[in-house]
Amino acid sequence: MEKLKFSSIDFIGIGGIGMSALARWALNKNIVVSGYDAIESDITKYLEAEGANIRYEKKLTNFINDSEKLVVYTPAISKNHPQIVDALNKNLKIIKRAELLGYIAKQGVCLAVAGTHGKTTTSCLLAWIISNSGIPVQGFFGGISKNFESNYLEGEAGITIVEADEFDRSFLHLEPSLSVITSTDPDHLDYYKTQTQLEKAFEDFAKKSKKCFIHKDIKTISGDTYGLGDHKFGADNILSDEGSQFFDLILDGKRYKNVHSGMAGEHNIENSIAAATLAYQVGVSAENIINGIESFKGVKRRFEILINNTNNIYIDDYAHHPTEIKKLINSVKKIFPGKPIAMLFQPHLFSRTQDFLESFKEVLSEIDMLGILPIYGAREKPIPGINSQKLVNLIPKSNIISFENGTKWLCDQKNCVQITAGAGDINRLVPFIVDCIKKSKNES
Repeated sequence: MEKLKFSSIDFIGIGGIGMSALARWALNKNIVVSGYDAIESDITKYLEAEGANIRYEKKLTNFINDSEKLVVYTPAISKNHPQIVDALNKNLKIIKRAELLGYIAKQGVCLAVAGTHGKTTTSCLLAWIISNSGIPVQGFFGGISKNFESNYLEGEAGITIVEADEFDRSFLHLEPSLSVITSTDPDHLDYYKTQTQLEKAFEDFAKKSKKCFIHKDIKTISGDTYGLGDHKFGADNILSDEGSQFFDLILDGKRYKNVHSGMAGEHNIENSIAAATLAYQVGVSAENIINGIESFKGVKRRFEILINNTNNIYIDDYAHHPTEIKKLINSVKKIFPGKPIAMLFQPHLFSRTQDFLESFKEVLSEIDMLGILPIYGAREKPIPGINSQKLVNLIPKSNIISFENGTKWLCDQKNCVQITAGAGDINRLVPFIVDCIKKSKNES
């Protein structure tokens, strides 16, 4: 990529979790920041308070010819968006979010986390392990780290931690010093069309990395491995005890017993192995790695246990792919054995719902009480015949629930583990559900 020259950056889609992290980086560098988003949110309010100039009018075209202005857009925004068109007409330099991230990451050692699942938790944990050990590091995350209370970790550019996003092959803008691939399960088939093409993109990413560690269950890419049961970088002897989990961590073949997982769920133990493997490669001691794992507070909306007492258990999770939902359910069953599960689920994308109808049917049928919200379309237009009713017709013990009734429906499910799951805007219901559950407990 050519050397970028800019004194100001305009972010089109600035309220997105990935875009806002880049905007925070720019503000930290005293770069003039502006941007567009469709709606005002907590993220945009924070950025405005930090000095960003944000607009919410879609058709506003107020760019001026400025050779020093860089325009960055997210793939969630159509290239036909009037503000992108205006920028192009003004001959402004316009690039994808991934290109700016790649430019930043090339300034030093880049540690990249790729995979269709687990990127955000692994990236946040890796950043916490390294920074908590006293090594300067900066990080860009696809979620809010509870240790940093942010999706951006300000630090020196000697080490940069990034999530390597596979959507539209964005991760191929990176040239990581070290990387990890957590999974290559089929996803984004609206873009890749076939699983083979998706796997080829991951293989290309691995080749662009100076050294890449592959989850041991991935058979289509060769390289050093990690994972549960791996004898060099792995974990075993997992024990659950009243909502907590302990395991033996294996680093470079050496066993460290009885590590307390900061986040519940076997999938999060695997994320811990991935983060520990990369941290070990940059010289973090086993003692500091274990301390980082045990003091990790997790990521908002990643197996986030919001209520856990004798009367109620409420978990909020970002799971939106059948594999992620399966891991969520398995973890709940192991940590809270014998408890029925009630889930309020928001499908994400019409194409994903269509591509994985049978998989959704299989995994969601394990839920005891299931409420399904309307599909969150995000960047997509509706697909005829693909809607939440289609899922309800396939899944026993499920019902269509309107967004407005979602809080009451989940709150009314008693004597069970209550879960919200999905990657759309279901998170807007979470504070109301917490209040409702707490209020119903007080009134009972």
